[in-house]
Amino acid sequence: MAYLPLANILHHKLRSVLSALGIGIGLCMLITLSGLSRGSLNEIADRWESVDADLVVFPRGWGENASDKSGSGLSDRYARKILEKHGDIVESIVPVFLWPIKLGGQDQMTAAVSPEQWQMLSGRRSLVEGRIYDPKNKFAKWIEGELLVGENSDEDEILDEIDESELSKDGRSGLEIVIDARLASAGNYKVGQKVFTANHTWEIVGIAPSGVMTRVFMPRRTAQFLFGSGDITKSTLMFVKLASGVSIGPAAAAIKKTTRQDVVPIERYRGMLIEKFGIMYLYVDTVNVVALVIAFLFIMITLYTMVLQRTRDIAILKSSGASNSFILRQVLAESMILTGAGTVAGIGLSFLSAWLIETAKPLLTVTISWHWILIAIIAAFVGAVISAFYPAWRATRVDMVEALTLE
Repeated sequence: MAYLPLANILHHKLRSVLSALGIGIGLCMLITLSGLSRGSLNEIADRWESVDADLVVFPRGWGENASDKSGSGLSDRYARKILEKHGDIVESIVPVFLWPIKLGGQDQMTAAVSPEQWQMLSGRRSLVEGRIYDPKNKFAKWIEGELLVGENSDEDEILDEIDESELSKDGRSGLEIVIDARLASAGNYKVGQKVFTANHTWEIVGIAPSGVMTRVFMPRRTAQFLFGSGDITKSTLMFVKLASGVSIGPAAAAIKKTTRQDVVPIERYRGMLIEKFGIMYLYVDTVNVVALVIAFLFIMITLYTMVLQRTRDIAILKSSGASNSFILRQVLAESMILTGAGTVAGIGLSFLSAWLIETAKPLLTVTISWHWILIAIIAAFVGAVISAFYPAWRATRVDMVEALTLE
């Protein structure tokens, strides 16, 4: 009589479909929301870890907030100081000025770096199209000559101010940017195209491969001047590439002692992101739990209604010798069939949802992992057993005499 649960489900097709769909939607939310929240953060962390560096120097006290800081933070003199004190263990050091600008319909964290140092941030990868901004560093040399007293003078001393319109005057390359291939595709941007953002018109001169540190790059001196209140002596952070064979831990401690700033391995950035935005996981997981509870309450109500409607049928089964355990198995089997169908639908919907989200918002990343699919399957079948328990128990309590004599 193993066909009975399936026959009962097929007898009420619409109700069964709605019940399975309720479970499917709950599981789809669990897989998709988890994939969206964790996928986006992990994608950012992956891009940072692609940088060809070992350490990151942050201003002291930023802590986990360093993962979303921008603007002026460290004097560029720290780069010279680190090389002077630790030239035996440091291969190179690159100051980077971070600043958010809006491009492609959403905010993008821009990394401003000198053109000759861009290769570190790209993980030593080449542009897929176009060229680097300010390729001969002419703009940087010009603005340094305008704003700094002299090559060997104190870089904190500013000589004069210049008009912002001069950044691109006479062929200067101050208002040029490089974007990554994913942003170029999302915004349909082309090399040579002019875009207006951050109150200036910029020319896209190059396309970087997907997976580089940030989606937008610009000359460091431009960002310092425009977004650092005209002070071109400070950056946001610095990347440090250690010499071959140097241990990261002792090197970080030595540089931290010299600079009295925070120095962390670049791999720590992922943890900093999670510390900063991990509360989002709690919100997402709470929503997922609520959705699953509602889905399985729906299953419980459906099964309970089926039991009430089939009171006479259950009584006939019991009068024919069916045991309570047999009745329990039938109800549990119905729950498992509905849950199995809902699970398959939910997994399929999650892949569809991920595709729709990334199609509508190409810069978002939804990672559908088998880890979360397994969690969803386990949660579904545990919920199926729990939601079937009361309806199954209620079925075993049917009074045969009362049910069979009921008109």
